[in-house]
Amino acid sequence: MSPTSPDLPPQPGSDVPYDPTNSNDPRYDPARDPRYNPRWQRDQQQYARDAQRAAQGQDRAARRAQAAAWKAQTRAQRDQWKLYLRSQRRTSIIGPLLLIALGVVFYLVHSGRVEVLHFFSWYARWWPVLLIVIGLLRLAEWAFDRARQPAGATSLRYSVGGGVVFAVIALSCLGIILHAGGQWRADGNGVGFLMRNWGGSDRMGTFFGDKHEEDTPQITRSIAQGGLLSIDNPNGSVTVTGTSDDGKLHLSVHKEVFTSSDSTAVERLRGLTPVLEGADNSVTLHVPAVDGSNADLTLLVPATTRVVLNSNHGDVHLSNLKLPLSVIANNGDVEIAAVSSSVQAHVNNRHRDLNIRSVTGDVTVDGDGDEITITDITGPVTIRGDFVGGGTLQRVNGPVQYHSSRSDISLARLGGELEIDGHDLSASEAVGPILVKTRSRNITLDRVVGDVQVTNSHGDVDVHVAPPTGTLTVDNQNGNVNVSLPGQAKFTLSAETSDGDTHSDFSFPDTHGGRGVLSGAMNGGGAAVRLNTSHGDINISRNSSTPLPPAPAKPPRVTASDSAAGFERMDPSQMQQLQQIQRDAMESAAAAMRDSAKQIGDSQKASQEELRQQLQAAREQVQSAREQARDAMREAKEKQKETDQLAREAARNAH
Repeated sequence: MSPTSPDLPPQPGSDVPYDPTNSNDPRYDPARDPRYNPRWQRDQQQYARDAQRAAQGQDRAARRAQAAAWKAQTRAQRDQWKLYLRSQRRTSIIGPLLLIALGVVFYLVHSGRVEVLHFFSWYARWWPVLLIVIGLLRLAEWAFDRARQPAGATSLRYSVGGGVVFAVIALSCLGIILHAGGQWRADGNGVGFLMRNWGGSDRMGTFFGDKHEEDTPQITRSIAQGGLLSIDNPNGSVTVTGTSDDGKLHLSVHKEVFTSSDSTAVERLRGLTPVLEGADNSVTLHVPAVDGSNADLTLLVPATTRVVLNSNHGDVHLSNLKLPLSVIANNGDVEIAAVSSSVQAHVNNRHRDLNIRSVTGDVTVDGDGDEITITDITGPVTIRGDFVGGGTLQRVNGPVQYHSSRSDISLARLGGELEIDGHDLSASEAVGPILVKTRSRNITLDRVVGDVQVTNSHGDVDVHVAPPTGTLTVDNQNGNVNVSLPGQAKFTLSAETSDGDTHSDFSFPDTHGGRGVLSGAMNGGGAAVRLNTSHGDINISRNSSTPLPPAPAKPPRVTASDSAAGFERMDPSQMQQLQQIQRDAMESAAAAMRDSAKQIGDSQKASQEELRQQLQAAREQVQSAREQARDAMREAKEKQKETDQLAREAARNAH
């Protein structure tokens, strides 16, 4: 730009440079003025935009710098506050004490002073004490801090640490799993746990050590006729047979110990020695509880011995007894046979079975189990509990009472069979009054006599009535009702279905217009037959059943005084003969057991040798087949080469 004002013309002879934008310069040429050049205008606009962007960038940089300074100041204040809080926090003593306790436990287990099974069993029961101790320690630390805190000072904060919290959670989960595995039982709607399926925590010993066995010499002691024998065996099976004719008790014990230490095995085997106490009229047999071990008991007792048995883990077998017996079995199969008196059984495991047969007295069962089988009973049968695998009752010459969480059944007598499972319930040749209350089952009553009352839902009901006909009431929901009555029966019918059809082989007037209702009197009327269902059909048919056979006479009971009198009438020679027969039978049984064990061992060895030979022969056959296959492949390749060579020669000859 020229220093000359644009309003004054340039002086002649001055050295003013030419300014193409000065319109007062005589040399001014509008065509040379850049302000009228579009490119210049675009450059000016771009310059203005660049200046604006630069100003905005400076503003943003200033704001970012201000925000960064604010964040840095806030972070510094927060770090300063954390440092202050950390200065006021003290490490809790819980972490070191927990590590010390774990170290002591691991050392005791590793050194063999504490058995793994015993520790797991103890921990499964007492693990909540760990949480109580931790809570008491935290409370003690808080009280100690408050006692030493100056007036107005900030309270100290104690921290247990994330590692300690994780360890406490893990130990709590372990305790819950061990306790649940030892106590819970699976049924049809639940989950089975391994520890209960193994028979409890002590059964886990088979997985933690070698098996050591020992058979003790037979123990003999006297017991009074009609005396009481109380048996308590925590681990192991119990077999009691009333075939001892010498008036004495004979005990045999088979011991099993699972451990990796021979010295520990000797000590445990010695600790499994049974203890017999009490007078002849009340004998107590007790086996000490030893971890990781079993004691299988076999007893021969007089038939007139009253037995009270408590078995914690192990099967139970009782037979040939003439006085009342009582059994408590928490984890094991129970078999009771040939008892001439009442039987009381309490079972407590849904994976075990109960079998009672040939009892000439009352039978009472309560608890939980898998399957229950009761046959040939001359007295009443009462069952209270849930048997998830089902139940079978046959030939019960007395009232039957079956109460579970799902069903209530009562009969006056059972001449045939009663079967119960998860989906069906059937009974044959049952005598009333009969009461069946259940749900979600198909019910079949075949050749029943007397008053019958059935209540069910979500299942069909089939009732076949034998003469004489009694009152019949069926109340069903969501299922069909099929009833078969004797052709000459006298009854008064009232049948109704809310959503279904009715059909009858008997002639009844249709007074309701075919709306699922049927009523009337047959052969002049008689016993009331009331049938009701919803969402199902009602079918009534004729049958030609004959009356049920009469109940068999009950055999006379043999009491302890009768048995004692029989023994008193024997002369000494007969007693000696009986004793000799018993000794010969026991020796023969022992010899047979030894021979069978030897035969089993020989057969196992022979089977293993035969299996090895078969495997070796199979390997040889496979190897031979592989070699033959390789030879066949080589021959095929050679033939293929020859074929290709002949084809090439034929092609050359053709050309």
